[in-house]
Amino acid sequence: MQSIADQSLAPRCITLINDGVDDARSVEKLGKDLFGERFQLLENDGHGISAALNTAIRHSSAEWIARMDADDVAHPQRLQRQLEFLKAQADGTIGCGTQVRFINADGVVLDRSRLPTAWQDIVKQIYCTTSFIHPTLVIRRDALLATPYRSQMDGAEDVDLILRLAEKNKLLNLGEALLDYRLDSTQESFRTRARQTALQELAFRLARARRKTGTDPLAVKPELAENFLRWRLSDPGYVETRYFLTGLRYMETYLRGKDLKRFTDRKSVV
Repeated sequence: MQSIADQSLAPRCITLINDGVDDARSVEKLGKDLFGERFQLLENDGHGISAALNTAIRHSSAEWIARMDADDVAHPQRLQRQLEFLKAQADGTIGCGTQVRFINADGVVLDRSRLPTAWQDIVKQIYCTTSFIHPTLVIRRDALLATPYRSQMDGAEDVDLILRLAEKNKLLNLGEALLDYRLDSTQESFRTRARQTALQELAFRLARARRKTGTDPLAVKPELAENFLRWRLSDPGYVETRYFLTGLRYMETYLRGKDLKRFTDRKSVV
């Protein structure tokens, strides 16, 4: 929240979604202190990240929606750079992400992302690997209203959304790092890695099915996501492999940043 308060381009409204925190009064006070009347706290009552994001989007009146996660840090020029870039596009681009610096739990920079920036390069890999980092995205609100997040895909809601948006319009990445993305093995994204990876696989499968048949299997059978998860997670080997590979990726990043303590911690887990 402090990094948003420090932006060179001030957002019109700052919305925080409480998705089940018992007592959010201290957070609400911080928001009011930082942003005054521009801050709003909305309750989501533990319905999950897709419902939380859709709630925020519906309650906004802005043309562009930027999102972040609670443990990340936006660089001061982030919003200004992204909006200047988007307004300079003349080809119907509906959103963009940025590169990130990966930081550890203490805020020490470990490495940076190397995501594709040109649309032709994004298209080459978008159906098989992550092409955007979710908390860097700025997307047109009307596009998000027309293509909302899907709760069945919570855990890979970002991959599913980006694939569906990219079937209609362009999404691009800036080449500069404008957000610090925190890596910590206590994060939800690490603790639920097997589930998230399975849902990402499903998102890619759904996208390829839509491209081939023009029909979304999940729209036809909403129970498909839960059935797919049950099938994938019933295999202990699959689950162990997901954590193993994620642990290796964390190790590589910690080693690049010379964070030998966390490298050793991840090595012991792997």
